[in-house]
Amino acid sequence: MKKRLYLIVFTASILFGHIAYSQDSIVLPPDYKRNIIKWNITPFILWDYANINLSYERILSSHKSFSVNAGYFVMPTTGIYDSLNISAENKKFGFTVSGDYRWYFKKRNKNFAPDGLYWGAYGSYHYYNFENKITVINSETAHGTATLGGRLSIISAGVELGYQFAVGKRWTFDLVFMGPSLSVYTGKFTLDGDLTVDKESEYLQAVYDILVGKFPGLSTLISDGEFSPSGSATSFGYGLRYLIQVGYRF
Repeated sequence: MKKRLYLIVFTASILFGHIAYSQDSIVLPPDYKRNIIKWNITPFILWDYANINLSYERILSSHKSFSVNAGYFVMPTTGIYDSLNISAENKKFGFTVSGDYRWYFKKRNKNFAPDGLYWGAYGSYHYYNFENKITVINSETAHGTATLGGRLSIISAGVELGYQFAVGKRWTFDLVFMGPSLSVYTGKFTLDGDLTVDKESEYLQAVYDILVGKFPGLSTLISDGEFSPSGSATSFGYGLRYLIQVGYRF
């Protein structure tokens, strides 16, 4: 818990510590459109159509801004893995919140923020809870049914590099193409039911492989690549932020 608190405080200091000094010598016109509402289409396209994430960016000065983001967040259903079939989730829920502070390059960009190349510091939190039904098919070492449940949270702090295109006076396209971070992963997974598994089989390893493929950073919770069907763990690891957002200025 202390590690999480320190990371949150550190992230908040990076994101908001310089806001008081955000004014440049260049004075923007009174009617300058400083506000942008954005739709983050990345999780919608890559993971699940239920993901709706919105963002608000505020232009603080000619070359600085900050943004806050929040939305619904779930991962896609998993499928068949050799002799393992995981059906569509019975239950799933998740959310994400994040924020960043941006510096737009003065010498590189011809126009004022939010147009041009920028770098920034960001912090984010992702939470995901799911429950799947498992049915074993065509297996000699496992039979029966079970319920696989999991809860995963990720706290991240990092830096980002991106480019935002201003199209006309109203529209923007925001691309973050590089955003490495230090992350804290906390996960708890359960496997219950009448499933019978030969401990020498690779069945539980198949469950592990599916989860690692769907949840970035989960491998940091597993020691020596072995999956335990119950219990929780917390670990430090690395993350990566990338996104595409469509925005409207006002």
